[in-house]
Amino acid sequence: MTSPSVTREHGKLDGSAGPSVLAGAVSRAMRAGTGTLSVFHAATGAWDTRPWPQVHTRAEQIAAQLLDDSGGREPRALGLIGEPTADMIAAIQGAWLAGVAVSILPGPIRGADRQLWAQSTYARFAGIGVGTVLGTDGQLDLLADVDGRLRLARADEYGRAADIAGFVGRQVGPDAPAVLQGTAGSTGEPKTAVLSVAAVLSNITDLVGRIDIRADRDVEMSWLPLYHDMGLIVVLVGMATGCPLWVAPSSAFVGAPLRWLQWLTESRATITAAPNFAYDILGRYGGRVSDADLSPLRVAVSGGEPIDPDAFDTFLDMAARFGMDRGAGAPAYGMAEATCAVSLPVPGEGPQYDEVTVTPAEGGTPVRRRYAVLGKPLDGLEVRVVEADGGEIPQIDGREVGHVEIRGTSMMTGYLGHTPLGADGWFPTGDLGYLVDGRPVICGRAKEIIIVAGRNLFPVEIERCAAKVKGVRAGRVAAVALEGSSARQGLAIVAEYRGADPETARRELIATVASECNIVPADVVFVRPGSLPLTTSGKLRRLETRRLLDSGHWSDC
Repeated sequence: MTSPSVTREHGKLDGSAGPSVLAGAVSRAMRAGTGTLSVFHAATGAWDTRPWPQVHTRAEQIAAQLLDDSGGREPRALGLIGEPTADMIAAIQGAWLAGVAVSILPGPIRGADRQLWAQSTYARFAGIGVGTVLGTDGQLDLLADVDGRLRLARADEYGRAADIAGFVGRQVGPDAPAVLQGTAGSTGEPKTAVLSVAAVLSNITDLVGRIDIRADRDVEMSWLPLYHDMGLIVVLVGMATGCPLWVAPSSAFVGAPLRWLQWLTESRATITAAPNFAYDILGRYGGRVSDADLSPLRVAVSGGEPIDPDAFDTFLDMAARFGMDRGAGAPAYGMAEATCAVSLPVPGEGPQYDEVTVTPAEGGTPVRRRYAVLGKPLDGLEVRVVEADGGEIPQIDGREVGHVEIRGTSMMTGYLGHTPLGADGWFPTGDLGYLVDGRPVICGRAKEIIIVAGRNLFPVEIERCAAKVKGVRAGRVAAVALEGSSARQGLAIVAEYRGADPETARRELIATVASECNIVPADVVFVRPGSLPLTTSGKLRRLETRRLLDSGHWSDC
């Protein structure tokens, strides 16, 4: 069945008309879309709802203002900062109609020096070629205190007076940059992935085809930040199909995670997406809610971080009580360098797991483990696993574990300021894993492998064991190896802990890890909630954790 607002041929969105293949396809969908964009305002608890054609009119106003501000010169990229609003989302298409890329950066995290954040964010916008930054309130005000040449404006005001009678967008080719996407930087310094017009359109197209999104049937709901690749792609799919789209700020979810159930119920969403930790929270505490209705949900994507099968199954059991079919669960694989999605199950397939037996090399009790099988690669992408040099990778029950590489039509051009990737080049993801019937299984990050006394361990397995201890925060446990001159060599576990008896919890944690992972931690350090270093998308920065621990930065809470 063809969506009434998206023309598709052989699984591709029709982008034959308009200023560019991407902006043209999105324009037709937004103009013809009968759905609406609804954005939640945490301060009022109300939804700002606008028809897609009205959002597109704002996009044209913003584009016209960007072109007028350029004074006939080559326009520069558009930066966005702050909580999501309808005008901010319109500005994404506004940038594309103006023929420029868009870059969305995160605000200051809790505990950050706000002036230093403003200076570094301003410098990053300027350094990647942004000329205008649109934002909301506080964050934009902080940037305004930095001396520089960037044009700063409120998103809800910019372009309001622009004359768009007969407006025609600026033509750019398929290789022109569409998104300057910041990467997470979980194992190194953040970089900027350059995503072309063709790459972004390809990932949107392949997702629409895989999930079979129809504007007359589907509703999307997301609280993921726009600066995150998964949060951005949910919004882009809504724009490119004309589906009803409900967007809440991530801060509203963090403040009250069970609101997600309320939003899903109110929106009657059929599609949602979130990282593993969010499903874990709903699985643990969703039973406190009595009146949710998840029966419309047909796709619940889990991605962005390693998936815990037990936690995801607990969520599915909870969600079933509210009417969601287990087949809606969709463990997925993706990354900013591929625009977002790399692999995804078909709707109704449900989660698939590979169960293996891990036997310690020096003997001991074999342990059964499950890994999520992350669906078939999207039509435009390929995934392969290449053999590693040396023996640094733990082997799993005969599986051929190696370095995961990807290539395809939605891959980035390259990192800004680095050598281009090349059209047919394989990109080393930095992940370790294996394939099951051509579908990826991810075990961990290559740089984060723990080597202790000749043993090679995946940190996520140790962290999940440690999180079973009462008072230890799930998803906020880091397992690292301390080396070199440290007085505490071996396996160390740093965990955010909230409880009254840390010594008992420490003994229980050591016993649990020893029993289930066959290794005794040399050190267990409890720290206050919010202490572990994270990326802007909420991933653990294990290498930074190891550096801080080795330097004596923490003392137990």
